[in-house]
Amino acid sequence: MTRGRLSALDGSFLRLESPQAHMHVGWSAIFAAPEAGERPTIEALRERVSGRLDRVPWCRWRLREAPLGLTEPCWVEDRQFDLAAHVLAPYGPDDQVSHSAFAALRDELLSRPLDHARPLWQIVFVPRLEDGSVGMIGKVHHALVDGMAALQIVGLFSDELPDASSRDDPTPEPAAGEHLVTWALDSVTQTVSDGLGLVRAATGAATRPASSVRGALRGAGRVLRAVREDVLPPAPNSVLNVPIGSRRSLVGYHARRLEVRAARRAGGTINDIGLTVVAGALRALAVRQGEPPHSPLKVMVPVNMRRVGEAGPGNKIAMVNLELPIDLASRAERLDRVCAQTQRLKTSDRAQATEALYAASGLLPPPLRSPIVKAMASPRTFNLTISQSPVPRQFSMLGCEVEQVYSVVPIAEGHALAIGMIRFRQELFFGCYADPDAFPSVKDLPALLESEMRALGDMTPALAQRDCREPA
Repeated sequence: MTRGRLSALDGSFLRLESPQAHMHVGWSAIFAAPEAGERPTIEALRERVSGRLDRVPWCRWRLREAPLGLTEPCWVEDRQFDLAAHVLAPYGPDDQVSHSAFAALRDELLSRPLDHARPLWQIVFVPRLEDGSVGMIGKVHHALVDGMAALQIVGLFSDELPDASSRDDPTPEPAAGEHLVTWALDSVTQTVSDGLGLVRAATGAATRPASSVRGALRGAGRVLRAVREDVLPPAPNSVLNVPIGSRRSLVGYHARRLEVRAARRAGGTINDIGLTVVAGALRALAVRQGEPPHSPLKVMVPVNMRRVGEAGPGNKIAMVNLELPIDLASRAERLDRVCAQTQRLKTSDRAQATEALYAASGLLPPPLRSPIVKAMASPRTFNLTISQSPVPRQFSMLGCEVEQVYSVVPIAEGHALAIGMIRFRQELFFGCYADPDAFPSVKDLPALLESEMRALGDMTPALAQRDCREPA
């Protein structure tokens, strides 16, 4: 298989893209002004990125569609790669940009899809905000990266390289050729190769029937369990699931270390606390609007499936659904319900089961994959996505320490909101990403999240005995 070809999971994010649904992940960061030395400039940033591109060679890849849609698209080298088209500065070094103008710029950029004729990533640099800090907005297509792979793009500009490095990753094989006939023949060859792989698997099953049958039954059981537990149970009706347009807005809440530490005394991990805070904020919003919820939301939580040290582009995630207990009036009960679910997830193979389910979709002919992918990402399957994204342990850029960083989690059609959580230095950053026309209440979420975090911190640990309690 050509190493530059997209997997079925990677290709699913292209199939989900539409004029209303842009499938880029991203981030918004504010860095403190440098304590000493010169202020960072766009020239210095481009010089650093240029010097590190060989560490992340897939930043020079662009998409090439397979003729007749016989296989997934392929990544090929962009022979006209222009770094200035990917690292931009819309303001000059002495322009003082207000935080409101930075937020408006961010929303405008996030409301535009990436250009598929170029490598699918972009960094926008704002050298001076009104208080002397530095702004940055980034976006990368989900077909190219998951959360862990996105760290490698962060490594293009950060002062400390992330833990994961792709410098030893194999580069893609040369493209099959520029001529359409050659490229089409390569696609046919790939399709035949996939078919021969199935034949070889069948031949192996004939020579080792007992072990093959056991393996097949285990695999089939996992897929059926994923369908039964994650796909078939319908998501409830919700104001979060309405037709959306192309406009996007990102608002955030920064939970500081003392707030998070106080909340953790009630029990659970930082991730449990984050999910519980989101549940409380969405419940409070529904109650405020006169619609107290009577059932939990069904949320899709991506789970990292990479092995330790595994790097490279593409997606190695499993889509697991959990119940977000917005129907429970008690904060202690909401936290208990979240903890119980995450504990079961850690001790089960549900993530492997949903990973197998998506892998099974790759056995279908590409033209038949789109309906399956869209059905699995529909409002019937889940109400919203809540994703926890990693960041490097040390995160600075050209001598400027990061102060705020919020992640962008894409929303598919029929979903008006997604929430990204970033854990950094025992603090939590909640990024609420929404269509502001379909879900105007997104602007109220930061204050509601803050209120819930502080309320959890005021709880007494003796309110309930929890199996999931961990030391703070």
